[in-house]
This record gives sequence, C-alpha cells and structure tokens, in this order.
Amino acid sequence: MKKQIALLSTVGLIAGVAHAQSSITLYGILDVGVNYVSNDNGHPNYTVSTVLQGDRWGFKGNEDLGGGLSAIFQLENGFSIANGGLAQGRMFARQSWVGINSTRFGSLTMGRQYDAIVDYIVPLPSSNWYIGVAHPFDNDNLISSWRLNNTIKYASPNIGGLTFGGLYAFSNTASTDSGSGFATNRAWSLGGNYQAGSWGVGAAYTQLSSPNSTTTGAVSGDYIDLSTKSALGVNGLTSPVLKQDILAAGTYYTFGSVKMAFVYTNTKFDTAGDTLKFSNYDLNVGYYIRPNLLLAGSYVFTDGKLDSTGAQPKYHQISALIDYFLSKRTDVYLLEVYQRAAGDATVASIAPDAYGQGGSAAPDASTSKSQLLVRVGLRHKF
Repeated sequence: MKKQIALLSTVGLIAGVAHAQSSITLYGILDVGVNYVSNDNGHPNYTVSTVLQGDRWGFKGNEDLGGGLSAIFQLENGFSIANGGLAQGRMFARQSWVGINSTRFGSLTMGRQYDAIVDYIVPLPSSNWYIGVAHPFDNDNLISSWRLNNTIKYASPNIGGLTFGGLYAFSNTASTDSGSGFATNRAWSLGGNYQAGSWGVGAAYTQLSSPNSTTTGAVSGDYIDLSTKSALGVNGLTSPVLKQDILAAGTYYTFGSVKMAFVYTNTKFDTAGDTLKFSNYDLNVGYYIRPNLLLAGSYVFTDGKLDSTGAQPKYHQISALIDYFLSKRTDVYLLEVYQRAAGDATVASIAPDAYGQGGSAAPDASTSKSQLLVRVGLRHKF
C-alpha cells in the first residue's frame, strides 16, 4: 500500500512539473441584448441577439520548449446565446491554429486565422467603436465577417513598439492546364503598426482571388459577396467577385481620458466585367467620464462607385455608445447607429453583422434612405 502511495505521489509530482511548463486557458464572451430597428423591410422590428461582440468560447495553449521557444495554439468557437446555434456553421469558425513562437524571432502559425487588417488595424484604439458596428456591408472586413482558411502566418515580436507580419492562404486546389487552379480562392495579406505611449499608427493590405468560389479554398461560406446584396440594387455587382483588394490605414492619439482616432480604408471588388469601389472615412472619439463609464461616438462617410454605370452610392453613418462597467468582466450598454443613404444609394442598410454576429436572423434593409438601430445589452467576459 505504501509503495502504491509513493508511486502515485511521484506521478503527481511529475505531472505537476509538466503542468508548470505549459498552460491552457479557457475564455469567452457572452453578449446579448434587445434591438430596435426603425425600418426592417418597411416595418419597425424588435429582436433579441448578440450585440456588441459575437458570443464565443475558446482555448489558448502554450508549451515551453526551452531556449525561448514555445508551442502555441488557439481554438475559438462562435455561437449565439440567443438560440444556442453555431454562429458561422463550424465548430471552431472564429479561429483554429497551431504554431511555434520564438521570443526573439516571432511566431509562425498555421490554420484558420485573421488577416493583417484585423491584426494591425483593429487593435488600434479606434477599433473599440467598430465592435458590432460595421462600415456599410462590412466592405472592408473590419468586423471580421470572414476569416482565412489554409493559412501560414508570420508575426514579428514587439520591437520597440513596432510589430509587423503577413500571411498566405492556400487555395488547396491543383493547377489546371491553364495554370488557374492554384490561384483560385487564395489570399495574401501584409501589415504592421507602431505604438508609442499615447500615439500609434498602422497600415495593412489584403488581397483575395476568386473568394468563395470553392469550398476548400481560402474564403468559403462566410464571405459577404456584394453580388448578392439586394440593398445595393442597380448599384451592385451582377456576377461573382474575381478579386478583392483592401487597403487600410489608421492612427490614434490619447490625451488624458480621451481617445481620438481616424481610419481610412479603400476596397475594390473586381468581376469579369465591372468594378465596385468603396472608400471609408472613419472619425471616432471615446471619453471615460469615470473609470467605469465610457462615452463613445463615431462618424463614417462611405463613398462608393460602380464603374459600369458611374453610379456613386454614398452612406453617412453615426454611432453613439454609453457603456457602464459593473466590474472588470461585466458591463451594460446603450448603442445607437443611424445610417443615411445618399447619392445613388436608394436604401439604407446597416451591415447584417452589426445586428448580431451570433447567428441570429439579421433584419433586412430599410425601404427608405434612412435606418436607425438602438440596442440595450449585457456583456460578460470570462
């Protein structure tokens, strides 16, 4: 009996040592609220859905390999707390990757991951106000409507405030005799940012080739294809996107309890016979009245152009947020988003993901040139 106890004690000690060299963290966000939409296909509507951030749970892991090296991984599931369903139709749709990290040289990871715009533009303080509120149709992917499959990503260490990196997402398709297969539904992205105390700046670029054209390529299933966006009407694309280019740059400045930021993005969608372009100008500010009370607001002007007709759909979007933190992990908030269509845009349509990224049914576009969204929500992080 004593030998068995000694053996179990030894095994427990070894397990404890092994555990000390690695870690696994369980985390998540639960976010739900009531939405009022002024015009949902001609009628006011009330819904319950995910609000500011998509509901999620996930695991982060790290194993110390010695010599400044570690094995790392992340698995992140998206779901709807309103109905319990999968948000993106996959078990780990938000992120699923594994790789090696070096404290000296950076990390190399592979799997389903975010592009450089999400990595280097969204982390700027201005991104605080993007959460749950997209630019029209999320044309620049700032709220991550889609992720990239089959990726190899490099991310540098922090070098005096500078970080940079890039990725390549494989099509997972063999080349044909014409050589087009390998390039079908692949993607690449580069970016970086520099942050020094109260000031920061970042820039990034992403290119997609024939996104959503195959089920095994870089982008499949969750792509927001503007050839199917009826809210654009005659100003939309009439055939699938063959190439999408996104350029983003942003800067912020913090003084005291106030944060101000400006972000510019330019997105171009090319089809077989047409091009649709959007330029987004985003000015936002946040002010902590008290450490646990935040007021934030933003104004976004989106200028579009359809080459085939010369049509210029334009959108003005104003957002305001009051966020009260009950604790470090729990907050309640009131969010208002108002969009006004202008130019050749015939109807307003606040991006579907802004209504509820958790998989809840998104309201339709307005039947007029204006649309108002008001939300009251509760969010808990663990």
